[in-house]
Amino acid sequence: MIEAERIVAGYGSPVAGPLDFSYPDGSCIMVTGRNGSGKTTLMKTLAGQIPPLSGSFRSGGPVVMVPTRIPKVKGFSVREFILTGLGQGYGPFRKPGPEVLAAEENAVRLLGLHDIESKDLGRISDGEFQKACTAIALVRRANVILLDEPTAFLDVENRKMVLSVLRDISRSTGATVLFSTHDIHDGSLYSDGTLEL
Repeated sequence: MIEAERIVAGYGSPVAGPLDFSYPDGSCIMVTGRNGSGKTTLMKTLAGQIPPLSGSFRSGGPVVMVPTRIPKVKGFSVREFILTGLGQGYGPFRKPGPEVLAAEENAVRLLGLHDIESKDLGRISDGEFQKACTAIALVRRANVILLDEPTAFLDVENRKMVLSVLRDISRSTGATVLFSTHDIHDGSLYSDGTLEL
């Protein structure tokens, strides 16, 4: 769950807020607003990357954010990227445990990444890369998952698939999912509510 009371987000001066909201475990919430309305700034605040200017918020557990515009670094496979994104420092002398591998395999299956799992990041499309970024959020054990434009660069079918997966993940794991998007139509089909900035 996540709750906010009169929260204001910004860098020195307000960008978003004051906002009041409360979403229970298992909710999938669409965050909307015009360009510059503070969607990304609010998410960074909720993720603890920047402090709120005022107000407060709390969550029932760890919060994970998957930002937009993550750089593609050549020399990593999609699978290596997902595991490295967990912050575990995996390498030739430290292997991920069976629970992590099972979670990674499940995320790859849900997002349809099997065909590109061994490809170098430099050889995949921006849409495929966005799905790999989303996979990181699905593998990490978080009570709240924040995704900044997770359907950017995706075609219609992949956009709907990712949104459907996010909704299913929120319901099956009990995590609260907040995703920002400009695609209000598709987003509303797969969300339980809307936070408009």
